This record gives sequence, C-alpha cells and structure tokens, in this order.
Amino acid sequence: MKSMRVLLILILLLIIVSAIFILSSPEAGSKECIVDSDCVVFGETGDCNCGCYNKDHLPSSTGGECFCAAPTSCKCVNGKCEGVFEEINSFEECIKHYPVMESYPPQCAVPGGPTFTEDSCQYEKGENIFLLTISDAKDIAKNSECGDKFKETYMCNEFTGTYWIDLEIEKEGCNPACVVNVETREAEINWRCTGIIGYVQ
Repeated sequence: MKSMRVLLILILLLIIVSAIFILSSPEAGSKECIVDSDCVVFGETGDCNCGCYNKDHLPSSTGGECFCAAPTSCKCVNGKCEGVFEEINSFEECIKHYPVMESYPPQCAVPGGPTFTEDSCQYEKGENIFLLTISDAKDIAKNSECGDKFKETYMCNEFTGTYWIDLEIEKEGCNPACVVNVETREAEINWRCTGIIGYVQ
C-alpha cells in the first residue's frame, strides 16, 4: 500500500513537471527573447506571418498572402523580438516594404507615417491634362532609339510636356538625353551637342 502511494506521488510529480516544462517552452512562432541574436526576420513583405521571431521557434509557414511589412532587421526589446525598419524617405524606398496603391501616379503609404507619390510629369494643353510617371517614361524610352542606358538624373519640362532623361552614351562634344513626350508617349534622343569639336591638323 505504501509503495502504491509513493508510485502515485511520483506519477503526479512527473505530470506537474511535464506541464510546467510545456507551459514554459516557447511555442512555434514565439517572439520571446533574451538577447538580439535570439531574433531573426521571418517571411517577406506580403506574407501573413512575416516579422521577427525567436530563431528556434519560427512559425510553421508564412500563412499565405496578405498585408504584412517585413522588417529589415530585429532586436530584443523587453523580452520580445521587435522589427527594425530603415527610415523611408522616398517612393522607391517605400515600395520595397509596402504595397503600391491603385492610383496614377502610384502612391505608397507607410503605416502611421507619410505617403509617397512616384515622380511624374504633368502637361496641360487647353482643357486636357496629360500625366506620365518616370517609370512609364523609362519604359517608353527602353522601347525606342534611346535604349536603357539611363543616368540617375532627369527633369520634367512642363512647358513642352517632355521628360528629359540623361543617357550614358559617349559622343564627343555631346550630352545626350532621351526626350519622352508626355502627350504622345513617344521618345527620341536629343544629342545636345555643343558643335565645338577639337580641330586636328
């Protein structure tokens, strides 16, 4: 009888210890941490479960597609893995982390922060207003004689309704640009040559 009581006590203790161990162990998808190295980025922007998690207890899957902005890195804050996002200052940076709105020109909003609009060129002709984004202008240029050798610099001439995109093309005495017409959506190279070429005897 005494041995039976001891056995029951041991079984009860084993159950209690097992329950404590299970409750204290982080679940899959846990964000618990002690140091920054405990945390890693999981998933990508657009995955339902993207974010920062304990590296040893990641979610079993990304959970399909939905809105979620994946952080660039993680750190441990008050025992919880938190995402760290780079400071976003432009439309191009924003679309790396957040979805593009269905608008023209396209917009991208940082939750709780600013909204960025893609650069565009607007041309008014009478009662008509023509609008062209820089990305569309470059697509038009690629399919023309201009090609795709773009520099980072460009400008919109609202008076002539043209985008001027500087080109990486070498020609003596010239500074070529691809001129994209906002209204007709046609493109051509303007060589912008000085006409001064060194005289060789």
